[in-house]
Amino acid sequence: MKLRLSAGVVILFSFILLTSLASLAELSKLDRDTAKKMTSGSLYLRLDVPCKYGSAGFGLNVESLLEVSPTGHDVERKLNLPSKNKRESVYWGFFPNDVVRYGKLSFDGDTVQVWMEGAPPNDNEVMIDFIHIQTMDDFVKAFNQTFSKVPLQDEHQDWPAEVRQAIAGRKVIAGMSKEQAFAVVGTPLNVTTGEENGTKVETWFPRQDKGTVVTFRKNKSTRTGFPALLKFVDGKLQVIEQTPRSPDLSAK
Repeated sequence: MKLRLSAGVVILFSFILLTSLASLAELSKLDRDTAKKMTSGSLYLRLDVPCKYGSAGFGLNVESLLEVSPTGHDVERKLNLPSKNKRESVYWGFFPNDVVRYGKLSFDGDTVQVWMEGAPPNDNEVMIDFIHIQTMDDFVKAFNQTFSKVPLQDEHQDWPAEVRQAIAGRKVIAGMSKEQAFAVVGTPLNVTTGEENGTKVETWFPRQDKGTVVTFRKNKSTRTGFPALLKFVDGKLQVIEQTPRSPDLSAK
């Protein structure tokens, strides 16, 4: 005998199945409490974290742009979404080794939104989305990509003292590796690669303008103070240019 299910029963079973799967994708209460403890206090960023700031009614709001999964991170997807508010802007004011604190988490399925506040003088709000978080292990992997509990230079006691001191002072110096330079300038705006005399050369063009934070009184825009060009020869920083190159007027 064949069992025939009505359309209503099929829909009900489908709803129950989807609801069960959704509940499996969420962290348990114990996991959530653990995650909240991990993001309490002060932390140091491992990544540069852009955010979108805008005015909404009588208040200001911040929107996350950085998405961090257990296996990687991305800002391009959200940057390419259409704007919802005419009076909004992207601010790139948070860089590796910046201090963020007072973490607050909100949970929505397998997405955990992390709200934090920067430390003075950059005490703006910052938002980050942890996505595809189905287990505590997923959260830990996303957390470790994004945050450090100590300054980045303190994680590497094997690095030369002058390098660690430079990173603490937010400076780049000759001889740094790309990892060490990243701890200062974050993701460059552009990267070119090539060869010189048979040696691999990689040139970074760090971000110069942090962008704008929308406020009630005025829009504040500030410079990063980073060098205009960093050239790595065989993986080591050899050339640091503080200002952009002047155009070669003799070139035709």
